[in-house]
Amino acid sequence: MTEFFVIITISIPVNNGTGAMHSTLTRTLRVSTGTTRSAIFEHVFKSMPRQLQSGNVMFFSAEPNRIPH
Repeated sequence: MTEFFVIITISIPVNNGTGAMHSTLTRTLRVSTGTTRSAIFEHVFKSMPRQLQSGNVMFFSAEPNRIPH
């Protein structure tokens, strides 16, 4: 198992498209060795509230949660 630190930022239109709401989620996940970034993205994206799942992903990062020596 490897621990990953994940950040995802999603933007959705508000006020009839005249503005945007941005939501950022940070999460630490333990995943099996060999899990792909794509699989991590799908897991995190599907765990977002439904209204955010229709938004645009502005940023995504999944990095091992450790500081290199």
